[in-house]
Amino acid sequence: MPETVPAGDPHRVEPGLDRHPQDTPETRSDPELIAATRGGDTTAYAVLYERHVHAARRLARILSKDPAGADDLVSEAFAKLLHTFREGGGPDLAFRPYMLQTLRNTFYDRIRRDKRVEFTDDLTPHDSGEIFVDPAVEGQERRYAALAFGKLPERWRMVLWHTEVEEDSPAKIATMLGMTPNGVSALAYRAREKLRQNYLTEHAADAPREECRWTVDRLGARVRGKLGERDAMKVDDHLDSCVTCNLLFAELTELNSGLRGVVAGVFLGGAAVPYLAAGTVSAAGLAVGGFLAAVFAPFKLAFNWVRRVVQQLGTKGSIATGTAVAVAVAVTVFALSGGEEEEEPPQALPEETIVQPADEEQEAEPEPERPGPVVPPDDPEPDPADPVPDPDDPAPDDPAPEDAPPDEPAPAAYAIAHGLGTSGLVAGGEAVLPIRLESPGGSGGGYAPLAERPAESGPAEPITESATERRGQAATTERVTLDVTLPPGIALASESAEPGWTCTEGDAVVHCSIAQMPSPAEALLRITIGAEVSGYQTFEVTVKGPGISGTTSLQIPIAPAGSEVGYASVDATGVTASGNTWLTCSVPGCRDLALLGGGDRWPMKAYKPAGAPAGREGDAVSGAYLEIPSGAKVQWAGLYWAGSRDDLPTDVSLAGPGGSWTDLSAASQRFPKGGTQAFVEVTNLVSGGGAYWVSTDNHQLPTSECAHWPIDPAAKCLDRRWAGWSLTVVYAEPGAEPKEVAVYDGAAAADTEIRVETGGEVDIAATLWGGSAASRGDGIGVGGQSLGEAASCVANGAVENPRWYAFGVDVRVHRSRAGDREAISIERGNDPFIVGVVAVAAPRSG
Repeated sequence: MPETVPAGDPHRVEPGLDRHPQDTPETRSDPELIAATRGGDTTAYAVLYERHVHAARRLARILSKDPAGADDLVSEAFAKLLHTFREGGGPDLAFRPYMLQTLRNTFYDRIRRDKRVEFTDDLTPHDSGEIFVDPAVEGQERRYAALAFGKLPERWRMVLWHTEVEEDSPAKIATMLGMTPNGVSALAYRAREKLRQNYLTEHAADAPREECRWTVDRLGARVRGKLGERDAMKVDDHLDSCVTCNLLFAELTELNSGLRGVVAGVFLGGAAVPYLAAGTVSAAGLAVGGFLAAVFAPFKLAFNWVRRVVQQLGTKGSIATGTAVAVAVAVTVFALSGGEEEEEPPQALPEETIVQPADEEQEAEPEPERPGPVVPPDDPEPDPADPVPDPDDPAPDDPAPEDAPPDEPAPAAYAIAHGLGTSGLVAGGEAVLPIRLESPGGSGGGYAPLAERPAESGPAEPITESATERRGQAATTERVTLDVTLPPGIALASESAEPGWTCTEGDAVVHCSIAQMPSPAEALLRITIGAEVSGYQTFEVTVKGPGISGTTSLQIPIAPAGSEVGYASVDATGVTASGNTWLTCSVPGCRDLALLGGGDRWPMKAYKPAGAPAGREGDAVSGAYLEIPSGAKVQWAGLYWAGSRDDLPTDVSLAGPGGSWTDLSAASQRFPKGGTQAFVEVTNLVSGGGAYWVSTDNHQLPTSECAHWPIDPAAKCLDRRWAGWSLTVVYAEPGAEPKEVAVYDGAAAADTEIRVETGGEVDIAATLWGGSAASRGDGIGVGGQSLGEAASCVANGAVENPRWYAFGVDVRVHRSRAGDREAISIERGNDPFIVGVVAVAAPRSG
C-alpha cells in the first residue's frame, strides 16, 4: 500500500527540518499552494494569484467592455477566493477552472444587481416634491412656542398680539393700553426680542446637567447677542470645556439663523390660518361685495373664536399652557418669522397728546427675570431753541487744552513679540513663554527685530534716564506693568518671571510688574498648559509704564502632548507632502494580494526600482512626485524617515527634479513605541514641485527572508516590518490668504487632536508610520466630518501608480472646511500606527 503523503508536503519532509535548496513557493504545485493557503499561508496564495491572474484578466476583458470594470472584476473574484479558502472551502486540485467560474458568477451577480438600479442624473420623475412634516416634531415645536409665549409678562403678550396679529398702529395701541406710541414701539421691540430668546432657550432647557444649568438658561440670549459682556465671557468659557453645551449652542445658532423657514412653516396652521383668512375676508368684503364674504363665512367663525380667547386673557390673569396654544402659535409665527435680519430698535414717533397714568413708564417695562429700562428710541430731532454747538469748541467731556502738560511726550508704542521664533509650545505640562519688547528706536534695552537680530549679539545698552530717550523706555525709577490674557486651559505656573518680574493671576489675566524695564527687555513667563490644549492659541499682551505703552495679540502654536512644533508661520498659505516606502514584499504577486486584503505579514526586501536616478544602485531607493502650486515659494521643507527597528539609518541621500544626489544626516531622532523617526531640514534643496528620490543603505533596513517553505503563519520572518520616508513642505502662494501654519512632529500613543480656532478651509498633510489597510476602526476627520481611514498604506505622490501599496507608510494630503473651535482628530481604532508628522494650515484668528 503506498505511503500517505500529507497535502502540501509531497517531499515527505517533516515541519522544522531543512528543505531542499530549490524548494521555494514558485516550485510548488497548485494543490500544495491551495493546502498551504487553507493553513493560513498568504504567500502561497500570492503565488497562485501570480500564476493565474493573466487568465482571469483575459476572461474579464471579454465579459466587461470597460477596462476599469474588468480590473475590478478580477480583484473581486480573487478576494472571494481567498475568503473561501480561509473558510476551508474551494477546490483541492483544479484552481483555474474554479477561479474562472467564480469570476463569471461575479460578473452575472453584477448584471443582476445593475438591472435593479437605474442610473440617472435627473431625479424629477422619482421625486414628488412633497415635504414631509413629522407630527412629533411639529407638536414639540408648538409646545416650545406656547412655553416661550407664556413666560412673557401679560402686558408684553397683549402688545405682541395687537402689533403682530391685529397689525394695529402704535398710536391705536397706545390709546388702548394708556401708553405713548413711542412706549408701545419700545415695548413691542423688547417683547419680540424676549420671545425669540425664550423660544431658543426652550429648545435647550430639557433636563440639563446641574453644572450646565446656568449656561443653558442664557444660551438663547447669547445666540441672539443680547448677553452682557461679563456673562457672555462666562458662557463662552463654559462652552470651551463642555462638548454637550457646545453642540447645543451650534444647534441654537443654526435654528436662529433660519427662524423664518424653520418656525413659520411649523406654526402656520391651527387657529392662525383661519384667523388671518378671516381678517382678509373682512377687508375684501368691503371692497368687492357679498360673494367673497359668503365664501369666507366659515373662517369668520374661527376668527370670533380666537378673539374670544384673547378677550379671556383679562388684565390680571396669566395664560396657562393648555389655553394659550392657539394664541401663542399665531403670535409666535409673526414675532419669530418677521424677517431674517436683526431688528433695529424702534425710532421715535411724533408724540400725540394722550392721557396716561403717572406710573406708565414703570408699567411699560415689566420683566420679571431682570428689571431694565425700555430700549431707547433713536435720538429725537434737536430742539430749534437749543443753540447749535460750535465745531471749534471742545467737547464738554474733554479737558480744557490748558489742563494738559505742555511738554509731556506721548507714550512710546513698544512692539511685542514672542521669542519662540518658528517653534511653539507643548501641551500637558509647564512651559516658558518668552515675551520680548522692542522700543521704537530699538534702544534702551529693547530687542532688535527677530528677523534681523544677529545670533551672536550681546546684551543691549543699559537704560538711561535722559529726557531725549524717555520716549523709548521707562525711567529707571518707575514701575512697568505687563498684562497677559491667557487662553482657556492655560494658567500661571510661577509668580516670578525672569529677569525680575513679579506676577499674579486673576480671571485668566496675568499681571506682572517690575521696578524698571530690564535689559534685555523681556519677560520669561512660566505657564502650565493643559493636556487638552492644542493648535494656535491667542495671548493678549499689554505693556504700560511712564512714557511707554504697547498691546498686541500673539498667535502661538501648541503641539499636542507628546509631540513638538517643528515649524510655525503666520505668513504661509498652504502645506503639502509626498513620500514612499523603502521595503516591499519578496513573494511574487504579494503587492496585488495585499491590495485585495491579504494583510501585511510577508517576507520583506529592500525596494530598488529600475527608474531611479543613477548613482545609488546598491541602496534602497524610492521616489514620489511633490505637488506645489505654480509660482508658490517654499518657506520650509523637512525630510522625515522612519522604520520599525531602533537601529534606523541616520544617513540618507536626496535627489530632486535635477537628478543629482545630496548626502544628508539626521538632525534629530524620535523613538515612539513601535519604531524610530529621523528628521533633517531640506529647505535649500526643495525649490518647487517635481519628482524627488530618497535612498539609504539597504543593509540597515528591517528586511526579512523566510528560510523554509511552507511558512508557519506564526514564523518570525512574517512579523510586520516597514520603512519609508516623507517630504513635508510649507509654501506661500502669491495672492493667497495667509494662514496659521504649524508642523507638529510626532504625537503621544493616544488618539491625537489639533484644535482649529477660526473656521474656514483647512489643509492637512499627515504622515503616519506602521499602519495597515487590513486593520479597521481608524480614521481622520475635522469636526464631525470624516476624511476616511487614517492609515491604509497609501503614499501620496508615489511614482509607481495610484494603487501602489506602501507597506506601513501613509502620506496623505486633505483639504476640508472646519467650523470655529473644531478639532482635527486622528483616531487609531484597531490600527496602532505611529503619528509621524502632521502639518496644518488653518485660517488666521482675528
